[in-house]
Amino acid sequence: MTLSKFDSLPPELIVEISDYLDGCDLYYAFYGISLRINTILNQQCHRLHVSFIRISKIKFDLYCNLILPRMSAHIVSLKLCGDNSSTPGQLTLFLTRFNALASVFIKLESFKLIDYTKSDVEILVPHFSMLSQLKCLSIGEYKRLMPFTIHTNELFNENVILPISLRSLAFPYEVSNEWIQTSSITTSFVEQLHVHHIHINALYSFLQRFSYLKRLTAVITGFNQNNLSVENNFQSNVILHKLQYLNVNITQQVLFDDFAWILRNLTELQSLSLEALNPDIGFLEAHRWETVLPTKLSSFRFDLTMALPTNPDHLQLLEPFKSQYWVSRCWFVQCRLRDRGRFFRLSTIKSPIVTILNWPDDEVLLDSPSTTVYSNVTHIELWWNLSKSAQAICPNVRSIQFYGAVNDQNEAVHPNIVDILQNSSLKHIIINDNLPINHIRFATILCKSSNNIQMLTCSANWLLFMLEYKQYEWICLLTTMRIRKLVVNSDEHVLSNTNLIAFCRTFINLQEITMKMETTEDMFFLLNTLENLTMANIELPNIVLGNITDNMRLIKDNTILVDFVIRKQVTSLDTCKLILWIGPRHNSDLARTRSDRYLQHPIIHQYMQ
Repeated sequence: MTLSKFDSLPPELIVEISDYLDGCDLYYAFYGISLRINTILNQQCHRLHVSFIRISKIKFDLYCNLILPRMSAHIVSLKLCGDNSSTPGQLTLFLTRFNALASVFIKLESFKLIDYTKSDVEILVPHFSMLSQLKCLSIGEYKRLMPFTIHTNELFNENVILPISLRSLAFPYEVSNEWIQTSSITTSFVEQLHVHHIHINALYSFLQRFSYLKRLTAVITGFNQNNLSVENNFQSNVILHKLQYLNVNITQQVLFDDFAWILRNLTELQSLSLEALNPDIGFLEAHRWETVLPTKLSSFRFDLTMALPTNPDHLQLLEPFKSQYWVSRCWFVQCRLRDRGRFFRLSTIKSPIVTILNWPDDEVLLDSPSTTVYSNVTHIELWWNLSKSAQAICPNVRSIQFYGAVNDQNEAVHPNIVDILQNSSLKHIIINDNLPINHIRFATILCKSSNNIQMLTCSANWLLFMLEYKQYEWICLLTTMRIRKLVVNSDEHVLSNTNLIAFCRTFINLQEITMKMETTEDMFFLLNTLENLTMANIELPNIVLGNITDNMRLIKDNTILVDFVIRKQVTSLDTCKLILWIGPRHNSDLARTRSDRYLQHPIIHQYMQ
């Protein structure tokens, strides 16, 4: 038998390769090449990493059924998705197959769950305390310091038992006085922590529970009850001597004096990053910072945006930041103006921490012609064309929301925008609901963008306008060729019989869809027509589902789908969502089945009579 070149590699190199490949992919690709390779994989590859992020259901089933049982004892890192992902039901399905995580993944050191719901976390919580080797636990994917929104009903304000082995923790806690009083944590060895929501009057007591903490990232909000002030919660004999890195978003309710009281006690703090929208005026005053910043602080970054009807004078606030105190530390501060100075943003120049950039057409960088590199920006809110300001570079942007009604169709796209559209990281275009760009401008943007843009978010009204007018057929064709993921925002317009065929023709290549529909018949037609779908998130009126209790049977009886996971979420008193993670379509008589399903829809049936 002829040996492959891979089979002739030394064992040390194969083990090194295993560090850079997903563990399941490694076994799928190389297990079975030879007895020698099998022996190396089983006996020497002891630190395998497995990720089920954005995995197809067919591959998920294959890995869980055939590969994971063979290698589970060697897995040290595991990543899964919750029900808010494009693979809804993955976590529940995984726990059904491996219902005792601690006994299956005996060497697990790192666990991460992204795109989760609170229910996802609740079914995981009983497993955490038994994972005795776990060092890193991350619930969520934290690429942003300040969340878009914080839904407190999705947070945990009660104690969760975690293994004492943890050193890094990201968990959706809401830390209040109630959390402090009910928590059984007396001490923790966690060194790095990300918390969603901490009330300022509970912060000091919270930090005392994590006395080994070196890094903290959190959203800090105001008092949750009118009892003790911040200083009354301090104990003079306790020093927070470990904390060195603090990254916070400050909400409007937090007073500078309260935050300053905390800051004075962080004597070993070396790095402070702070982001805030419309903060207390004290956060914008240089001289107040100078009195409270720790002496060992070497890195200080902030981004403070004022967007109130009446704001303080930005020039008076900026001038004190030019003093020797700030210049000698290389903490250079800049001011960006919007709407002729009505809105402004004070921020440090070095390594801007802002990750969402509101970039209107009239933003001006005060007293500076320099270009700023926003390496942390992943999303841009953009007036459709940047014609007056090109003083920023965003190399890692992943999504752009365009807005700007009644724009000139003949106006050229600014070169800076073309550069951003060509970024390989950009994958998602969002059309603003209230001030949408027109369809020709959208097509122009799509034509000038890289092929990596495959996701579109828009309103139903904007979408229906494109489908109904014959002069936009070429835009529909372009959309067919480019778009693979679609999110249709709910509004008063919903797809109906008259435009459902045009919709399916335009989006025949879709892989993921999120939208609102009026009837189950329309949903069935959609699921039977869009053969490439791997995920569907359909919002329906509660009344159309009636007293149906078996949603899986409903889908199986009315569509060609065979292998899928379905979740039902109640969104309001009137509506609910059916979320499907769809596997391969296989049927012995698929053509006949598909034909029968189509004939059942009223839009076809009425012409077949």
